[in-house]
Amino acid sequence: MPERWWWPVAALLLTGCIPNTVLDESKVRAATEAHFGSPLAPIDVGPIVLSGDHAIADWTQGDFGGRALFERGTYGWSLLLCSGDSIRRAENLKQAGVPDFNAGWIADRLAAAEAGLPPERLARMKRFVGTAADHEKYLKTLGGK
Repeated sequence: MPERWWWPVAALLLTGCIPNTVLDESKVRAATEAHFGSPLAPIDVGPIVLSGDHAIADWTQGDFGGRALFERGTYGWSLLLCSGDSIRRAENLKQAGVPDFNAGWIADRLAAAEAGLPPERLARMKRFVGTAADHEKYLKTLGGK
């Protein structure tokens, strides 16, 4: 009799260990919209590429855009940095703290996902020059948080 209840309990415990990509993608989308969105300037988010505890979300807003690198932590998905084309390369992802395998996977999947985007959207994301790594400082310049 004790063996019968053991398997359902084990299955329930294991489901908490299996990542839910769809749920994570929606959380990264929401985090991107929260950081960059505005009722005055709607934001278009996607594609989003996830690997392990890291994700990149492409975003455009008006004539500009960029790519946001997120990391999953204790309290959910946090923005690490925002950049333009430079963050598309695995070596730059590694430099930002993404593990080797995940950096390669994200770079490859992002290239494949962006291959289907309109050239004008890619051009808007390319306009983000440099890397904004100190997001908290950026928020303070906006007078918030």
